[in-house]
Amino acid sequence: MGNMLSAIEYSSHLNPEQLEIVEKGDGTALVVAGPGSGKTRTLVYRVAKLVERGDDPESILLLTFTNKAAREMKGRVETLVGAEASRITAGTFHHFANLLLRRHCSVLGLERNFTILDEEDSRSLIRKAALVEHDKIKKGIVDDIQRAHSLARLRMVFLEDVLEMPEFFHMRNNVDEIVSIVQHYGNMKKAMNVVDFDDLLVAAFQILKDEGIRQFYQKRYTNILVDEFQDTDKLQSAIIALLHKPGNNLMVVGDDSQSIYSFRGADISNILGFRELYAAKVFFLVKNYRSTHPIVELVNGCIASSKMKIEKKLVAHRAKNESEQTGHHAQATPLDKKPKLFVFRDRVEEAKVLADRIESEMKNEKRIGVLFRSTYLASELEVDLAGRGIPYELRGGVRFFEQRHIKDMLSLLKAYENPRDSASVMRLLLLFPRIGEKGATRALIKIKNPEDIVSEIAGLDKNGELSKLIGEIYLDASAGANAAKMLDRFYTGFYKKYMEENFDNHEERAQDIEALVGAASRFPTISEFLESYSLDPEAPKDKEHRLILSTIHQAKGLEWDIVFIIGLADGMLPSARASDIEEERRLFYVAASRAKHELIMSYPLSSGRFYEFEQQKPSRFLLELPKDVFEIDDNGLAVQAGEKPS
Repeated sequence: MGNMLSAIEYSSHLNPEQLEIVEKGDGTALVVAGPGSGKTRTLVYRVAKLVERGDDPESILLLTFTNKAAREMKGRVETLVGAEASRITAGTFHHFANLLLRRHCSVLGLERNFTILDEEDSRSLIRKAALVEHDKIKKGIVDDIQRAHSLARLRMVFLEDVLEMPEFFHMRNNVDEIVSIVQHYGNMKKAMNVVDFDDLLVAAFQILKDEGIRQFYQKRYTNILVDEFQDTDKLQSAIIALLHKPGNNLMVVGDDSQSIYSFRGADISNILGFRELYAAKVFFLVKNYRSTHPIVELVNGCIASSKMKIEKKLVAHRAKNESEQTGHHAQATPLDKKPKLFVFRDRVEEAKVLADRIESEMKNEKRIGVLFRSTYLASELEVDLAGRGIPYELRGGVRFFEQRHIKDMLSLLKAYENPRDSASVMRLLLLFPRIGEKGATRALIKIKNPEDIVSEIAGLDKNGELSKLIGEIYLDASAGANAAKMLDRFYTGFYKKYMEENFDNHEERAQDIEALVGAASRFPTISEFLESYSLDPEAPKDKEHRLILSTIHQAKGLEWDIVFIIGLADGMLPSARASDIEEERRLFYVAASRAKHELIMSYPLSSGRFYEFEQQKPSRFLLELPKDVFEIDDNGLAVQAGEKPS
């Protein structure tokens, strides 16, 4: 232990709950760690304690959900106890599984120089396997096969069972074909000496089923620690069960209330059943160091109605009546500010009012997160921010003006405005079913003005309906019609049907089209509208955005000074498509617990504008909250709608 730094004063770095875990975590232990409770710090000091007391660093296996987290934790342990901590094995499940497979590849008939397919490579190989089995494959089916195959392996069930799930209902008549495609995909991988990401986990499980190999690793890894245990799938849990030998130390850390990744195979029963399965001690980390007292009260209320949870109550560390300086030039933030709910007439008003507020808060150098269940809910706000020149980063989806259906719609305007823009003209022509790539390429050479576009469509599409529609739209434009009228006509006359035939989530995309038409209606000319979003500012890549727009799934583990949760209406959160209301409730909990100083929630009373109007009710999760944990600002609107959300 020559490299050992001076002894660590654990009690001066940890609160009593954290200290107890570090000192008494031997055996099997479950640490239930609420948001903002210092679980990473606790794990780091627990590992440091093991090394400091003399456990061999090579006996420690630390499994995390990102390699970045593993590197950071390992680095912090090295800072505490010295360089020998570098001998700890730390990384993701996939990283560890890859190490196993490199050493024991012969068990599975692989050569040591096997390579790993990324998701795109894997998808491409499934497409090839599908084309071997069938001459033609339906658009989007490869993504669905990839996802179903992945879920089957991660949940350790037959592919046929996964294909019975509601989300794969559209594939129910092709089960035998899909099974044969997946089998062919497996054969192709074997022939190529490649594996995909899920194969790594499957391989680790199979390797550890060999008694001799299993005993070797059980003897080596006498200290196993797993972070974010609520996000493990059944296969990962089974790998842990094989690695752990009774009598060795196994500590899992997580928050059942933040289990939100079932669509990736995560299984909440792993954390809920851990105590009983392993006869484990249970520790709680409930002191929240992130949020103010009123926000913590609301966060507790978010999950109170859950029927699937380990009982716990978060406690705010920060005193109720303090105020805190948050930025270099920022104003002091009172810590007793209650979360606020705004009720708006529609999504346009929601976007405008929130953009006003965001603009003013950014001047105070606040870090702001706008969270939502699905990306389409942010489309109105994205348009408003772009119009104001406010830079932002979108996480969990493609930026509004870069989405395929938006680019398709805009190609109509761009082709009219500049017929020499061959990319936009080509995009427009290829939308039409009877115009192939060869015909469109030949047509490009002849197009010099908007009339040429119409005549080329007429020549290529003998039906005549499309050329008539585009001709009328372009004629109206030459007579002064603005971008909104052109887009509206194109959508109702053609693109709506095209979208329904080509996109599974066409209902969500339709709301984006409404936002696009609404944005275009604010500009008198086509060119002014096209310029407004083309000049949408991007901060330099090395500069961190202070405004993040994010799906809730992408926001987990992050925090902001001010958090806006938008679209808190039934059908938006919880999503109308959701089959698991418990998980949707946990999404609300995760979103609310990202806020440090201020939490602002909102929903629109109406979600439609041009095509379909729908009266919205407040999210059932708002109605579940205690009445005194938030304030309502509804301008009388909620009362008029008969839906007072309190």
